[in-house]
Amino acid sequence: MPIYYFYFSGVVAFLVCAGALPAVRRLALRLNLYDQPGPLKIHNGSIPRLGGIAMMAGVLATTIAFLPLTSRLNAIVVLVLIAIWAIGLVDDLTSLPSYVRFCVHMGAGAAFWLAGWHLNWFGQAPLDLAATCVFVALVVNAMNLLDGMDGLAAGTSAIACLGFLIIAGGNPDTMEIVMASSLLGVSLGILTVNAPPATMFMGDSGSTLIGIVLAFLCLNWIHIRPSEHNIVAPLLFLTLPLADVFLAVLRRARSRAGLFDGDRRHFYDILLRRGWTVRRVLEVSMAITFVLVIAGWSCVHGIVGTPFTIGIIVSGVALAAYVLGSLQPESKHVQDAHRRTSLGSALD
Repeated sequence: MPIYYFYFSGVVAFLVCAGALPAVRRLALRLNLYDQPGPLKIHNGSIPRLGGIAMMAGVLATTIAFLPLTSRLNAIVVLVLIAIWAIGLVDDLTSLPSYVRFCVHMGAGAAFWLAGWHLNWFGQAPLDLAATCVFVALVVNAMNLLDGMDGLAAGTSAIACLGFLIIAGGNPDTMEIVMASSLLGVSLGILTVNAPPATMFMGDSGSTLIGIVLAFLCLNWIHIRPSEHNIVAPLLFLTLPLADVFLAVLRRARSRAGLFDGDRRHFYDILLRRGWTVRRVLEVSMAITFVLVIAGWSCVHGIVGTPFTIGIIVSGVALAAYVLGSLQPESKHVQDAHRRTSLGSALD
């Protein structure tokens, strides 16, 4: 079958996702499942939050239609995606403890490692297993944190998927194309209701689905190109969410807050407080991601040196963090409000 046939998986994913959204909205309204305003929220009013169901429908439709699930490896990938999506959906419905979700995310990394998709940073199986698990959990949670503003996670994901499709052009892989195309399709599909001003949220099920697919695409880039062992290009595509989660970890460690405690010091929170509109933050974030995709493509083709590119990106992130004050701890008022919110959820 011609390789270009598999690119149509993105169209199928978009149509299925967009077509399922009205039914998902009715389900959310019937079950009274809304994302309510709060100290860690930037939206006003009650917004339905089950968009991740429509996104999973799009991804499942494309994998069933375009991939032979009789293949053991293909089946493992799909099962991992379903597991991460399902734990996110349960969290949307009942608010699971953070450590439970994190353990499941680490388990997804272990499943990928056992199936052959792993990092090769240390040359020793136990260390590479640990690195793979942490990497997968980090990407999943990075996309979850990025989904704190209308359209941000979906818009960034769509641009990153374009990057994976571009760098895969010279040596295409069926699984790579289908996964990247389907995620591009559902990201554009959810943006029809999630772009500012959002009328529906994707929820944790949607943001973690984006994260696990992006983590897989990064690992698959190494898996099908064993002579390169180069994850620099995919990491460049994900610089924005990874930098945000890395700074969040440093900030919470510095303030001796819990690793999983929320705050309002993400880059988009700070920009919004400085007077930026939601749409402007989204447009600038997508533009930055597009520039990073070009940088990753340039590294793959040897147009620019990888060490030079990494140096520029790291310097840029450090400068932005300093200017924005990203490492400054959250105010005690917001920390206390979050603790009250978490306690209230636990008592419900």
